[in-house]
Amino acid sequence: MARSKTVARTQKTVIEMPLTTKVATGTPYQLDPTQVERAAKALVSHMKKHVEEKDEKAAVKNLADDEDEAEDSDQPIFLSVSTKKHVSDSNRLKPTKIPLPHAIIPNDVRVCIFTKDPQRAYKDLVASDAFPATLREKVVRVLGVEKLKKRYKSFEQKRALLAEFDVFMVDDRVIKIVAEFLGKTFYQSKAKRPVPIRLTAGAYVDKTAKKDNKVSQNVVGTPQGVAKEIETALNSTYLSMSASANTSIRVGTLAMTAQQLTENTSAVVAAIIPKHIAQGWRNVRSLHLKGPATKALPIWLAEELWTDDAQVLDQPYKNKHLVEGKTTERKRKWEEWEEEMLDDEELAAKIAQQEVKKAKKEKNSEKKSISREKRKALKDAALSGVQTPLIAG
Repeated sequence: MARSKTVARTQKTVIEMPLTTKVATGTPYQLDPTQVERAAKALVSHMKKHVEEKDEKAAVKNLADDEDEAEDSDQPIFLSVSTKKHVSDSNRLKPTKIPLPHAIIPNDVRVCIFTKDPQRAYKDLVASDAFPATLREKVVRVLGVEKLKKRYKSFEQKRALLAEFDVFMVDDRVIKIVAEFLGKTFYQSKAKRPVPIRLTAGAYVDKTAKKDNKVSQNVVGTPQGVAKEIETALNSTYLSMSASANTSIRVGTLAMTAQQLTENTSAVVAAIIPKHIAQGWRNVRSLHLKGPATKALPIWLAEELWTDDAQVLDQPYKNKHLVEGKTTERKRKWEEWEEEMLDDEELAAKIAQQEVKKAKKEKNSEKKSISREKRKALKDAALSGVQTPLIAG
């Protein structure tokens, strides 16, 4: 109860200012950084307070405390986007990489990369002197498709692979093959879904050959080009627009400051709304910040619930294409066809049953219905029978 009161007070503090900001020129809507920072500060404060209360309730401390604290500080913070209309364009539903000003992936991650065969070429690329040493420490494993299929056939082996590494990346040329093989073990959740990268980055590719699908499948990028791809992937968040009116995208962690969360949120909003939401800001209903198990704090709300003023009608809606009596006509034809299939005795029994139902219905109707004159007469008779006044003077 105390926690819900805290959240309620937090929400009340956050929504003191108007959440819809319009400008005179340019886009009719914009995000207010002050409101975002206020919501981020309140959300982080609430989540940290909940973590402290959880630690106080733990009576016995064990050796896993440090690990638990690290997990608490890595709790994700999401931006929730609600639209007025469903996002139905299939081109907008592809996962998109969005660079962030402040990385949400920690530095001490263990990275596994799924590559096109032969894997030796990419292992040598990572091991070369031209590849950054700091990045080489993070790339722990390079697995080709053939070896992946041989070593990780069973469900248990795939689960063990999933638990062994923090981040998975995949060569964009074999992403479909890898996704089909790994299945729901990796793709049921978005937490460790393999991130597509270009392992041909830095290599020269003839554009005409690329259009004709004649690009050599064994093209290997340069150490500098591939390293830049991996660094960009580690410093980005990934958007998978669902075919609905709601979607969430990770914009930070609990360890970040309110200012860092504000900058990340602004960068994500600037990338999503113009490119991935049809009609842009006009189709956005609300933007919220939330944690994994917290209420959503509003940072932007639309004034109207429609995308076009033509959708607002002055009179009740009338469907011109609605044909009155169509259902009744269909039912009548169906009953006629049924009667044709019956013999004389069955038809007579059905007609008699219908007559009984009709008579019973009329009788009940007579009992229920009383005319206005009769009702007035009954009321006057009841009042005249009362000898004493109903209300004492």
